[in-house]
Amino acid sequence: MKHWMMRCLLLVSGGLAAVPASAATPWLIATPDESAKAGEPLVLDVVKPVTVPEWPAPLRLRLLHDGKVSELALSPAELDPADVTRRTYRGVIPKSLSGMVRADLVGESSNRLVLLVASSDAIARMQAPAVAEASPVEEPAHDENLLFPVNEPALSASEPMYFVVGGSGSTSARFQLSFKYRLFDPDSLPVKWLPLLSGLHFGYTQTSLWDIGAASAPFHDTSYRPSFFWQGTLFGKGGWPEQLRGGFEHESKGRDGPSSRSINILFAQPVWSRGFAEGRWLIFAPKFYGYLDKSDNPDIQRYRGYADWIFRYGRDDGWLLTGLLRQGTAGHSSTQLDLSYPLRRPLFASAGGFLHLQLFKGYGQDLLDYNVGSDLQARIGFSIVR
Repeated sequence: MKHWMMRCLLLVSGGLAAVPASAATPWLIATPDESAKAGEPLVLDVVKPVTVPEWPAPLRLRLLHDGKVSELALSPAELDPADVTRRTYRGVIPKSLSGMVRADLVGESSNRLVLLVASSDAIARMQAPAVAEASPVEEPAHDENLLFPVNEPALSASEPMYFVVGGSGSTSARFQLSFKYRLFDPDSLPVKWLPLLSGLHFGYTQTSLWDIGAASAPFHDTSYRPSFFWQGTLFGKGGWPEQLRGGFEHESKGRDGPSSRSINILFAQPVWSRGFAEGRWLIFAPKFYGYLDKSDNPDIQRYRGYADWIFRYGRDDGWLLTGLLRQGTAGHSSTQLDLSYPLRRPLFASAGGFLHLQLFKGYGQDLLDYNVGSDLQARIGFSIVR
């Protein structure tokens, strides 16, 4: 018991030393031992700040190992009615982890633990079935599978980035670049005054259609989409979305005259997700918008409608299928499917290297031809963000 208390005090004091004095009161987490075994229960002592009125449910632990992030669901293992600020939680370490693992709470400011995780011992797990059954089941990684990953750097990817070649009839290439910039650091003075400012971003996405099979290989069309939006995590309970992005977006060809095309929209994009077996996740993220200005193309809603129906299904380290569906008010529609598979380890956050297959059919493959239908376009290539 003395050893347990001493470890808690050391871990708590270490966590406090790692948090700047100007930061908000952190949550404190500690374990009875710095070592753990993959596939076996981890006992965690959690102390919440007195300024937090209620315990969040559920509580999750973020695990960082070899540049990859996963989440561990925690369930209360010991409740002391006399102590409203301390609880003991339990979760099962994923079987795939081994080596040095850093851990902190998801969605809360807490100290970070360093755990040495040993490979799973199948015999020990077979000898203790009751403990394993009482523990939460292993869940697939979640942070890296969110549409808008949490704890991103100030400059990060916004939408998929790819280069694919193919088409129907003549050969063409389609490629997209996209990034976003968070305007305020989470620990900056404006955010301390108004925490919602931490979610403000500037975004930019550029999509081009390149007729590489034509004489002189001209660019058929390029659309530019600067945006200003708020992005953050919500409650995700009772049917509410887990994340939300919303704001203003401009899209245009950057030209004037007869070939001018431009729209200004206000949009909101809620995000729901659900985990399945073997680490697969289904993400549903419809993007709803209203037109502020569409004078260059006043009938664009007849072909694009008022929503992009977006879904993603798969896993971070395997096949991932993404779909985008549009239904115009006049019955015109378009469908885009992207199927990708990783070819290398992630570079950082959601960036890596992926084999990428893209299928498109319908109206509005590019902004110039928003009212021109196209046959099935099949392209294959490479993506660095999917």
